[in-house]
Amino acid sequence: MKKFTCLMIVGAVFSISAPAVAESRAVNINIGSIGGSLDNAALRTIRQVIGFAVGTSTVDKFIVYSPKSGSIPIEGGLSACAEAGFGTSNARFNAFIQELRSINPKPGTFYNVELTATCKPR
Repeated sequence: MKKFTCLMIVGAVFSISAPAVAESRAVNINIGSIGGSLDNAALRTIRQVIGFAVGTSTVDKFIVYSPKSGSIPIEGGLSACAEAGFGTSNARFNAFIQELRSINPKPGTFYNVELTATCKPR
């Protein structure tokens, strides 16, 4: 009986912690100008990193929030979300996030990479 109780407790702990493991399977990416000119080289690098991740199935879902038809900011930039592929390991997706975070745009350009549970259409 004690073994069964232990098994139930361990099972409950795993069922509670499972969603916490799967929480960060997406990332919001934002780059834009603070008022001056946008660092176009950084923007190009971000697009290349994302394109490679999509091409290698590291990212299955990619949603662009801005620019979109009818609302293109004068300064340019990008607001998007990339979600891990179904068969992508956490290590592979984390490497993608690290590659995004290693990009350092010039002063006058803001750049944010934030983890999220999933990409949501706006």
